[in-house]
Amino acid sequence: MAALLDGWETERAHRALLRSTFVMFKPDAVVGRRVEPALAFLEGHGFEPLGALTVRVDARVCRELWRYQINAAPLAVIRAVDMILESGPPCLFVALRDTRGPERTGTTAAERLAELKGSSKNRSVDGGSLRGALGCELMCLNFLHAPDDPADLIREVGVLLLRRRELALTLLAAEVSPSGAAEPVALAGELYAAHPAHSLTRPVPSDTSSWPESSGGTSRRPAATESPLARVERLAADTDGLPLWDRIVIAAELVEGLPSEGRPLIGPPPGTRLGHPRTTRPTVPPATAAADR
Repeated sequence: MAALLDGWETERAHRALLRSTFVMFKPDAVVGRRVEPALAFLEGHGFEPLGALTVRVDARVCRELWRYQINAAPLAVIRAVDMILESGPPCLFVALRDTRGPERTGTTAAERLAELKGSSKNRSVDGGSLRGALGCELMCLNFLHAPDDPADLIREVGVLLLRRRELALTLLAAEVSPSGAAEPVALAGELYAAHPAHSLTRPVPSDTSSWPESSGGTSRRPAATESPLARVERLAADTDGLPLWDRIVIAAELVEGLPSEGRPLIGPPPGTRLGHPRTTRPTVPPATAAADR
């Protein structure tokens, strides 16, 4: 990725890395029909689509994408995420231009979107976040991913689109156009047609032995002697004969609230979405006439 960018003129690189970012819709956003509402929310906050690509995220890509945080996740959570990513629908990568620009916002597109998307863990403080608007109720069913800053953007494009890195960078550097804006909706429609919708809510089970316990509506962790990991593995193996997305919802509820098993290798950058102010303003380049256009 660095070698590709080294050959770019400065203005083009700034357009791709400082004025643009991406959002990746996960399979739960496809079956939950959250792509168009998310795009409408983003447009209302100044983010315009530049184009889209479908991308398969398997367990290995998942571990590389979250390399610096996944060490702290309980194995049951990791397996629940595997179930989601391996459920069938590919992810939808959408390149976005922040039309308000760093000159107006004082930050890069990636950092502004990272603040706007909200946390999948601290949902009670999300307020008007994207995930809040989409009805995110469980940590694992959080619908989307976006990089935290331009350095994350560079690394994650390389991880997600190994053989299409240059194409993805070209999308990020593109100008806003009607065809680019229409592409995410068109691809989402194709994915919707191929994958039936699911409410992402609890099914009504005939056998409740696999269901997570609930105590006062706060903790959904299992009280049974069987470990959360074993119960998620049983759901992944389909020993109960339930439809796949019913099992995924149950697994997501089983792992909700499980404590971290250590500290991540690298935590997220400071930001208001995590309840503490940004410590420093990012440095953005001076505006140019071409960039303003």
